[in-house]
Amino acid sequence: MSQPLLSIIIATKNRSKYCFESVKSILLALGANCELAIQDNSDTNELEQLLDNIADPRIKYNYTNSALSFVANFNQAMENSTGKFFCILGDDDSITPDILNIVEWMDHNHIESVCSANNVEYIWPNDKIERYKDGELNIPPYSGTKKRLDLLDSLHKLIVLDGTLNYQSYCLPRTYHGIVKRSVFDLVKHKTGHYFGGLTPDIYSTIALTCITKEHYVIDYPFTIAGACPASASVANMTGGHSGRLDDAPHFRNRGDYVWEAEIPKYYSVETIWAETALKALREMGENTLASRINLYKFLTYGIYANRKYIFRLTLSETMNLYKVLNMNQVAFYGKLYISIAYVVGAGLLKKGFKKLTSKRSPIFSKKRINDLNQAIYEVNQYLLSNKITFKDE
Repeated sequence: MSQPLLSIIIATKNRSKYCFESVKSILLALGANCELAIQDNSDTNELEQLLDNIADPRIKYNYTNSALSFVANFNQAMENSTGKFFCILGDDDSITPDILNIVEWMDHNHIESVCSANNVEYIWPNDKIERYKDGELNIPPYSGTKKRLDLLDSLHKLIVLDGTLNYQSYCLPRTYHGIVKRSVFDLVKHKTGHYFGGLTPDIYSTIALTCITKEHYVIDYPFTIAGACPASASVANMTGGHSGRLDDAPHFRNRGDYVWEAEIPKYYSVETIWAETALKALREMGENTLASRINLYKFLTYGIYANRKYIFRLTLSETMNLYKVLNMNQVAFYGKLYISIAYVVGAGLLKKGFKKLTSKRSPIFSKKRINDLNQAIYEVNQYLLSNKITFKDE
């Protein structure tokens, strides 16, 4: 059998009912010259039994019953896939039929990586959150245009100016909800010994790929749907489920001995896990100088602010004691931190006020009572058709 043009890759654990619905919707939109590679590390092989009822030759399923870390499960998923290009999805996500047109355009034009400027978001029906009890679909405005990105300049700004914060807004290469040429990602494995490292696969692969990718485009057009089922990380984050003591972070399960990057304070939050993994990726890719130039004080300031609702005392304590870990002068450390806090708070207030005066953003199209992923895909296609938005592949 010839190499598939595209692999859709899912790494899943103990969410078989959601994953099965995702698989069914993906297969409806996936081309014949593609594969759907599923790596399952659940406690049982319930998903395998469900998939047997489909019997689609495009499905490539692997079950590992021994407990794997989050990162190891993604590495195994990558190893099980064979496509010339790949796109990794969560087990509650889906794709649009246009994804194959985009991959063919990439292949014809020797493009190594593509990401969408904005993602379509589908919140599954959730009885625990009143707003989403019947499901909700959110579609940002699209133009169908594309642009090539200067990756080295963007990476420098992300680290030196923003201290890894809001990395997704930079639209860098991404394995998760992006499309990447496999041969480029193979270079990451050759250099580091693995495809994914650190504690979270998405930002590790983004930073690592940005270090070596030459041809990356941002397209203002959707090709995936980011789902949020009731058991998803996105929903947990809405209720403070992604913060606490570092020892409580699920990322360390089955991870073995792990060396935490010293610059990052030891508390569990989205910000600290992302920043730690970003530094890990830079250093494993040989970018030690850039890693040393991280805007640490901006990161520390935002970490305290972003987690003030649930773990304020913990974030403040760990941050204020960081000077000991870094062997820094206490007065100098506190001085720089207080200056950063004053600057970030002041600049934030000014920016917020300026946005109120000048903002003319196009509204997000939102629709409620979306029962499942298939309906979400249909609504996305209807939205694009009614607004005459197409992907310009010239």
